[in-house]
Amino acid sequence: MVNPQGRDVGPTFIHGITNAHVKQAPTFAEVAPELLSRMSGAVVVAHNATFEEAFLSAELRRAGIGVATIPALCTLWLGRQTFSTPNHKLGTIARAAGVPLVDKHAALGDVRAVAALLPQMTSKLRSPVRYNGGPIMWSPAGPLGQLPLVTRAVSLRKGTDGWMHSLVARLPSSGLAPNDAATEAYLDALSEALADGRITGDEAKTLAHLAGSAGMGGEQVSALNKRFLDGLKIAALDDDVLTTAEIRQLTTAAKALSLPDYFGELRPTPAPAQEPRAAVVPSDGTTASNSMEARAERGTQALELQRSGSSRSEIAVALGVSQDTVKALLRDAKFYENPESDPSRLGLARHARQARNSGITKDVFQNDRGISSGKSTEAWRDAAMLSESL
Repeated sequence: MVNPQGRDVGPTFIHGITNAHVKQAPTFAEVAPELLSRMSGAVVVAHNATFEEAFLSAELRRAGIGVATIPALCTLWLGRQTFSTPNHKLGTIARAAGVPLVDKHAALGDVRAVAALLPQMTSKLRSPVRYNGGPIMWSPAGPLGQLPLVTRAVSLRKGTDGWMHSLVARLPSSGLAPNDAATEAYLDALSEALADGRITGDEAKTLAHLAGSAGMGGEQVSALNKRFLDGLKIAALDDDVLTTAEIRQLTTAAKALSLPDYFGELRPTPAPAQEPRAAVVPSDGTTASNSMEARAERGTQALELQRSGSSRSEIAVALGVSQDTVKALLRDAKFYENPESDPSRLGLARHARQARNSGITKDVFQNDRGISSGKSTEAWRDAAMLSESL
């Protein structure tokens, strides 16, 4: 992306670029050294190269940079020599050649199509293309600085591979390493998006915007996605016990990030053979039930046992429940003790509280928020348990 220095970006409906996209982008003068260093010793390939050449020449002059003629190979001209299509637009030739043209009119999408078409075109020529002169040889006056890179992923589609696959595929293969603030913003948004185990189209656009604003490419986004999944794994193993339910949750998150095999090696921890004990009876002498109050009390007891040194399996035996239930009880107890520890869950609980106060049913709330039944039940329960603090 290049900042046009106060000029409007023009027909956004064609190229998809908005004024906001280029606000933090570098100017052409800042880009020129990097651009010329890539062109040095090379032949430029472009579809309708004379069109591109006019822009480059004008901008180089405006930046006060004089260079010799840059040799270019025009795939529009080359397409006319090698393809018998109704016209020789890039999209028409790409379809005839079986080359996917993703994100038409976006620079990166067009470049990838041209790169895939070039070998097909040159293979159809009867004789090679030759130039009378050589390529330009250019070197910067000093070391190249790091550009304030801005990237973008446009025309995201879920397709068969999911939103994240579309996002990564539409970014440059690599970009800038994100700073701490950009990393935190992306991971926070990812955590919120995956609170229900899936990524929606709007959430994918938010993640794409955060990645692009930080100048990230596919490599950097993939690295942050793996870092996020590694964090989930560490959290699941904090008590050295991995349950089937936890593995299922981890795998669901990995699939949403287009990394379905990321946790393929995980296996549930074998439960130790112990004699079952009687279930803990609440202090009021009643039998523990599945009511919210009883669940909260069991969670408090589970947390106390854990803090006194009991393992999850020992807590399960003591309470007469499964290890998966213990995991859920501990998670609830820690959240109710300090709701700010999980901002995403707290935010959903507040939305549930507002829905309850407005007379909205849980099913309607679930549909409106686009979340799973389990997630809506949890939020509904949280809203009741935290009614005073919300």
